[in-house]
Amino acid sequence: MDTSRSSTALSERTVLDRLVQSGITQDRAIEHIRGGWVLVDGAKVLDPGAAAEPPATVELRSIHRS
Repeated sequence: MDTSRSSTALSERTVLDRLVQSGITQDRAIEHIRGGWVLVDGAKVLDPGAAAEPPATVELRSIHRS
């Protein structure tokens, strides 16, 4: 049996993972990402599965409504 790689090792953290870890529900996080309100290192991200490993900065921006 090969135990050099753990089957429980963390995979790459995504934008969705990082938002959920911050306390936002998964459904709400997906809504924010697809709405264009999430930036990773200053760039808009529309894919919940996009990589966002620390130390990447994940920001949630509000949209001003008129």
